[in-house]
Amino acid sequence: STPRVSMSSPSPKLEFVSTADASCRGSLRDVLLSAMPGKGGLWVPTHIPQIAPDFVERHRDASYADLAEAVVAPYFGEVLGPAVLRQLCQEAFNFPVPLVFPEKLKGTPAERIGVLELFQGPSAAFKDFAVRTLVRVTARVLGDEFPQLTVLAATSGDTGAAVTEACAGVPGVRAVVLYPRIGVSGVQESQIARPRPGVVAISVDGTFDDCQAMVKRALADESLRRHRPLLTANSINPVRLIAQVPFAFHAKRLLARGRRMGIVVPSGNLGNVGAVQLARRMGLDVAALVAATNTNSPLPDLFATGEYRPRRAVPTASNAMDIGDPNNLSRLLAWRDGGPSVEAVTVDDVATLDAMRRVRDASGYILCPHSAVGWKAAEDLLARDGAKLDDVIVFGTAHPAKFPDVLQQAFGDANASLFPGELPAPAPLRIGNDFEAVRKVLESEAGFGR
Repeated sequence: STPRVSMSSPSPKLEFVSTADASCRGSLRDVLLSAMPGKGGLWVPTHIPQIAPDFVERHRDASYADLAEAVVAPYFGEVLGPAVLRQLCQEAFNFPVPLVFPEKLKGTPAERIGVLELFQGPSAAFKDFAVRTLVRVTARVLGDEFPQLTVLAATSGDTGAAVTEACAGVPGVRAVVLYPRIGVSGVQESQIARPRPGVVAISVDGTFDDCQAMVKRALADESLRRHRPLLTANSINPVRLIAQVPFAFHAKRLLARGRRMGIVVPSGNLGNVGAVQLARRMGLDVAALVAATNTNSPLPDLFATGEYRPRRAVPTASNAMDIGDPNNLSRLLAWRDGGPSVEAVTVDDVATLDAMRRVRDASGYILCPHSAVGWKAAEDLLARDGAKLDDVIVFGTAHPAKFPDVLQQAFGDANASLFPGELPAPAPLRIGNDFEAVRKVLESEAGFGR
């Protein structure tokens, strides 16, 4: 497994290594320019920095931006320099990150379940943290060398919205985002595909897995990469995943000292649960970690049987997790090997909608369908292992108003939660399931200088 290094000792120079080939190594610049290291692996840091025993206490009263800066500094600080890293974190994390225990659940078994609301950023989803970091790190590391940068992403909903929000209007940067025509909510499509400078949104006649396959094909295409740099904003990119590591530290410091914390992560591509596992490998005490998945995920079967069977995703109520062949599996397995255990559970649509209804009826609190998958898994975790845990934190991944169709299913009211921003009509480029059409866009000037 990856060697560990104490934060209190001088850190070795940051390098990344492929999970599939230990001889394949690269710098942060290399990783930004070549998102896939080859041979089917993913980039991971060559060493895992270790936190000091009093790290959480020392940062208990810090702002989220200051906490995040301290967590990611061992990974990015040397390359960016302390002043740039500080400015980057202050800019990227300029919104609240509250932990909510619904008040009316006091005195019930669910009083120990809290929701870490990671959806208070501009796209109303947890991906804002990672993508805002990635765009800023990329511009700092590569901006002088390359006047035009293309950020390429496949999305099942929330990544695309975060990418377009982060890239829109940034000089020399364009976002090219592929999303499936069916399965993305109207709110998500408006966020992804409303017309604006620096954004090319492509509606694909296929699934998220089809979009992801075309992104991977483009990233592996030498002729496209020679034309201009292709950068990925999918969680293939380790910068994105590292930017999510502070979530678990933040949850821990918001609880009273000594509380035994479990974390449940609604999981599709496995980047966020991988980030929590990396935090644990850094020394953060997380007593239990559960990847809560919908019926598309192969992860529960893999953990139960040892056999990996990717599957073709089908639409569910938790659409951003409709992923049958998750990107980050090799990272999660690398950080699970020889480390603290990770559990994976499946929550189907019936249980998801039921959790949404029960929580609203009992407390007035409205969960998005992904967070509801996490809530149901948290209830089951407490029912089974409650004696070993004091609190279970569910990562609240998106604002419920992003999913009016699911709100209609759950409550008979599509407006049970109202979206906090404007939602103009989308105007995507519509293609079939056609890589050559994607290639033409990537070779064109579309999105630059409009």
